Amino acid sequence: MTRTITGIVFVLVMLTATIVSQYSYALLFLLILIGGITEYLNFFQHSEVKPNRFLCYSISVFFFLTTFLIAGGNINLKYLLGLLPLLLVIMAAELYRKQEKPAENIAVTIFSIIYLSIPLSLINFLVFPELSNDNSYTPRLLIALFGLIWTYDSGAYLVGVSIGKHRLFERISPKKSWEGALGGTLIAIGVSYFISGLIPEISIIHWIAISILTVISSTFGDLTESMFKRYFGVKDSGNILPGHGGVLDRFDSLFFAAPVIVIYLKLFIE
Repeated sequence: MTRTITGIVFVLVMLTATIVSQYSYALLFLLILIGGITEYLNFFQHSEVKPNRFLCYSISVFFFLTTFLIAGGNINLKYLLGLLPLLLVIMAAELYRKQEKPAENIAVTIFSIIYLSIPLSLINFLVFPELSNDNSYTPRLLIALFGLIWTYDSGAYLVGVSIGKHRLFERISPKKSWEGALGGTLIAIGVSYFISGLIPEISIIHWIAISILTVISSTFGDLTESMFKRYFGVKDSGNILPGHGGVLDRFDSLFFAAPVIVIYLKLFIE
């Protein structure tokens, strides 16, 4: 019951914030980004590795806001180049921290940006798509992506529980099955046909390709986060969502799917 209620509230909040305005969307995803970074950094709280928390937060937020302004047509794309020297700042800052594992600290700090900030920042190009021709805020593609991820996850779970026998990746996630993955994929492809009617600017062939890419990338995103949790010996990344775990547990698929879909759109559609 707790999981069901949380899931309903979660979906309503996500859809409402995304649909209402570009500012409620930006606030929501900034909170998701900050929550994800917090859970990621908490993995290392009992470790000798000490990532630079201040730079993890500040560079990630700055990256998200910059891409938000670029995607919305408020500033030129060239300003994205200004973000690259910030990675050098992470290395330079380690000189003054006097920590025992500087190389590991730098690597973990930069990885937080690659794993969390870049994927969530690229989503800005989904809600300000070039399909609209005027950089207007149009969250249809993002909602469609969420729909594909959620239907695949739900379909894979239901099919896997019913007839799943062959483990997909037993070492990392013993409950996932090939039968569940195949069933979820077929359901996601079916949903993509429905989505093509709502977003006709993209042909059904492209939607089928997008659904398959979403399935593959979201599966690897899920497995990657499971690998992290096994390594650090935790069941959930957090407890902010009762019955669902933390931000990383809920959005692990999105971190992999979003960059893949944005790149596909830029290369083959827009």
